[in-house]
Amino acid sequence: MTAQMLELQALPAALPTFFNAARTARRSPAAKIELPSLQVHVAALKVDPARLRAYNKLLGFSDGATLPLTYPHVLGSSLHMHLMAQPQFPLPMLGLVHLRNEIEQTQPLGIDDRLDLQVALTGSREVAQGLEFDFVTEFAVGDSGTLWRGISTYLYRIKGKKPARSRTPMAEIPLSKYLALNAPADIGRRYAKVSRDYNPIHLYSLTARLFGFKRAIATGMWTAARTLALLECELQSAPQHYAFQFKQPFLLPGRAALRYETHGDKVEFTLVGADAGKVHLAGTLR
Repeated sequence: MTAQMLELQALPAALPTFFNAARTARRSPAAKIELPSLQVHVAALKVDPARLRAYNKLLGFSDGATLPLTYPHVLGSSLHMHLMAQPQFPLPMLGLVHLRNEIEQTQPLGIDDRLDLQVALTGSREVAQGLEFDFVTEFAVGDSGTLWRGISTYLYRIKGKKPARSRTPMAEIPLSKYLALNAPADIGRRYAKVSRDYNPIHLYSLTARLFGFKRAIATGMWTAARTLALLECELQSAPQHYAFQFKQPFLLPGRAALRYETHGDKVEFTLVGADAGKVHLAGTLR
């Protein structure tokens, strides 16, 4: 199937994007789900310095000449939603589960670079819980080739399929170091201001309860970025690879223990709830 390429002059505005997301709730996928091959491209994208500073301050990154490893995902995620809002995409956006990410960069992106951003909907597969699919996000500068690449995996749950079981592949690894990671009740709203992620499950307990949660839950990419900010000092140079899986929802307000161990140039970690001991996040950084 030939991929359809969409060209945009700028990133989509946040509120219209979430309005379009709400409209997809009326979609009723066929028994056999086929996802289209879609791509979207934005050329010469310039980073908003004020927004970046606000992001750095909220997450705990130092201001500098380059972007934190997780910030390009913030820029690209609006294009994920833009593609899912296209009429060819058959799934309702509300209720999709963000499962995991893998980020690689060969060179940090500069805050003054003109960024070429491309997002592609590629790869889908049936799993026990439903249908998984990937978005591949890539950044280049001029003729540099891809400098930053992220794969974001989502799940569409299908009724009658087995519920996902929480697996903790890091459990057998002795993680002896600990850091505290606290999530205040308003962190979803504060993160939304810098990321433009206004998913209602992260904003208020009232809106989260509409989707089956007892309270608002921390935005997954806030949790991953805050973890990165706490751990990147364990590396001798700028991080090049960050892979993480989202496990149990992190209810707000919440406290967690970041358990980790450094092995050479690699950091392995799990984020464990301080109260019930549930694993919220697990992964590796190098």
